[in-house]
Amino acid sequence: MKKLLTIITILATSLFGLGTQVFATNNLAQFGKETQTTILKECGAREDGIMCVLELVIDIMTIGIGILGVIGISVTGIQYLTAGGSEEKTRKAKRRMLEIIIGLAAYAVGYGLLKWLGV
Repeated sequence: MKKLLTIITILATSLFGLGTQVFATNNLAQFGKETQTTILKECGAREDGIMCVLELVIDIMTIGIGILGVIGISVTGIQYLTAGGSEEKTRKAKRRMLEIIIGLAAYAVGYGLLKWLGV
């Protein structure tokens, strides 16, 4: 029962905090109009529209790769911790961790190369 009350209190507090940020704007009708402008419309109005879209795609991919990398390392760490002394499970977890780190490093090199080229 105590855990349930703690969860409800945290949930209510976080929801109140999110609500105050939205209602802090001066004009709620204006808030909706500002969010209707999309990034793709802004890229279409620019002279370098294709480069703008490519930058957007690269930024989204970077965020996705980062999130997946953190999740992958966390899951692999849990697998390593719960191997229970089994050499095969430990070896598989270490191998997966190495593969994730190599993948992140390869993406970082590719990202650096694209930024160096000016994308």
